[in-house]
Amino acid sequence: MKIAIMGCGTVGTGVYEIIKNTPEMLLKGAHGEEIGVKYILDIKSFDDPAKEALRITDLNLILNDPEVGVVVESMGGLKPAFSFCMQCLNAGKSVVTSNKLLVAEKGEELFAAAKEHNAAFRFGAAVCGGVPVIRTMFYGLAANEITGFAGILNGTSNFILTKMIREKMSNAAALELAQKNGYAEKDPTDDIEGFDAARKTAILASIVSGRHIYPNEVHTEGITAISSEDVEYVSGVNAKIKLLGRGEKQPGGQIYVCVSPAVIGADDMISSVEGVYNALKVYGSNIGQIMLYGPGAGKDATASAVVADVIDCVRVPGFDTAYCWENAVENAVLPYEAYETSLYVRGYANDKKRAVAAIRERFDDVCFLTRANAPENELAFITDKRPERELRAALEELDGFAAANVIRKI
Repeated sequence: MKIAIMGCGTVGTGVYEIIKNTPEMLLKGAHGEEIGVKYILDIKSFDDPAKEALRITDLNLILNDPEVGVVVESMGGLKPAFSFCMQCLNAGKSVVTSNKLLVAEKGEELFAAAKEHNAAFRFGAAVCGGVPVIRTMFYGLAANEITGFAGILNGTSNFILTKMIREKMSNAAALELAQKNGYAEKDPTDDIEGFDAARKTAILASIVSGRHIYPNEVHTEGITAISSEDVEYVSGVNAKIKLLGRGEKQPGGQIYVCVSPAVIGADDMISSVEGVYNALKVYGSNIGQIMLYGPGAGKDATASAVVADVIDCVRVPGFDTAYCWENAVENAVLPYEAYETSLYVRGYANDKKRAVAAIRERFDDVCFLTRANAPENELAFITDKRPERELRAALEELDGFAAANVIRKI
């Protein structure tokens, strides 16, 4: 089977190198069929003569070549990636991508084209890089109804929070270190504001719900408001703060989806995941819960997952009805305010004694937190569990108390 690579940056180069350097392994994995790169579509020339010999700039060479059965999209973004992928699928060629934006925004259209022309559309590397979360959810848990998930889906934000927890760094200093180490971009907005995690959460929620969930349906909050004070308060109750992407099926058929910081007890497996690593807990009707853990980004990890999808396309060609979801429907997502949760709250009181009394009056089983050298007027507490809109309304009713930060507790 000949393949083409569209875009040969970090991931594309990783795919090319795996296919070039491990032919015997791929031959075995593909049940005896040889896999080789015939074209690399890229506008930039390469210093490597072998790669340069494969480079083309005309997509039509790929579309019209009957030897090419699988196309790897590693350009990123939506333009021209979406158009190119649609053209490949319409030509009956399977498409493999690690492009989370493409899958999250255009998945239902790409599935429709793949189904119509009996081609595969696979994206195992789009969430958690080399960790096989997509494959596990589609295939490994086939004997289960997947009821929900919770995961650390962005390594940059997890690195920042890890530094704040373990080394008492400020949020700003930890971000600066992440940029210095190459974990965060010069513009880190997608990572620290939760947008990257929201795209991945939308993909996972689509698998769980069986319907396309768009990123704009995912309530999204980032980590920019997390302070050293928050980290210190929650550590006093043996907990940590992590940025989580979550999804949970609801009794009425909707799904709750959210990306936000969360206070997690130290006894929860996911609280121990540090640095740039990713982890995903998946809940199944028969298995209970499992956790998948590993590198969520990087050339080798991501390329490994891409090539695994290529091998699947070679072994089982054509559209796979088990590896897809249906089109989006209205009101598929539960409004986040209706979901039952507890809240961690940190704020400031005009009169601390009166504020404590008012908080006890409005919240059941409230737990007050302490930290060393806190200002006299600072208060932190954890509320009871009930629909979030009720908790937020109760907070607004507190006279003389201003919340500085509110974080969901799970």
